[in-house]
Amino acid sequence: MKRAILREYDQYGEDLSGHCARFSYRLMNLCVKAEEVSLLPIEILIEDELVKLEECCVIAKKDEYSFMVVPNFEEDLPKVCQGVLFEHPEFKQDIEAMTVDSVDEEGKPTQRKVPYLLLTMPKVNNERYKVLKDGVKALYNECKAVMELTNTKADMKFAPLLVGESEEDLEKLKKLRDKLNADWTEHREQIYHEKLQEIEDAHNMWMADRVEETLDRFEKEEGLNDDAARTMKLSPEDE
Repeated sequence: MKRAILREYDQYGEDLSGHCARFSYRLMNLCVKAEEVSLLPIEILIEDELVKLEECCVIAKKDEYSFMVVPNFEEDLPKVCQGVLFEHPEFKQDIEAMTVDSVDEEGKPTQRKVPYLLLTMPKVNNERYKVLKDGVKALYNECKAVMELTNTKADMKFAPLLVGESEEDLEKLKKLRDKLNADWTEHREQIYHEKLQEIEDAHNMWMADRVEETLDRFEKEEGLNDDAARTMKLSPEDE
């Protein structure tokens, strides 16, 4: 088989891989859980210069749905808040503080409060549920269309290169091409359905919280009614 055919086949695989990688990256920016990737585009304006968030802060996951962002310099905290707000206005922001071990000016052990930005992913209520589902579907359709176009272009590029090749090599290339396309199509579908399931799980969690809140409120109201009833029975007129 010609070297040019093998080179084109490798390029075809790289194109399909790239489309799936971009699809996955864009889905991570439709945040349900705390995805580190979602912080990559954030830039902070410090002393008239834009710097990446990871260059001016220490970042850690607090839990599955929140980040702790600690600026290298405390004075940059308001600017960090602004930078995050610009890129991800949906993130909930809270300023909190943690106690860390340190040393004073004399080198003696001490403790001090360090402020940090707590970023919490928004709950998937009914409104956000629809927005996320629509966004995921749009990105999926776009990725699918681009991959189909890549297949068409690959066939056009292979056609002139296959002239003169044996039937055995033609059949071999067809099987390889079909398998490569099937593998990346399956990968795309897996990415898509995993994101949909993530959204469903978060929405179900929100609905369960709503039910629990309603039950708690009902129990409190019933408790107040019972107290009122007992008070009425104990009044002098009832004796």
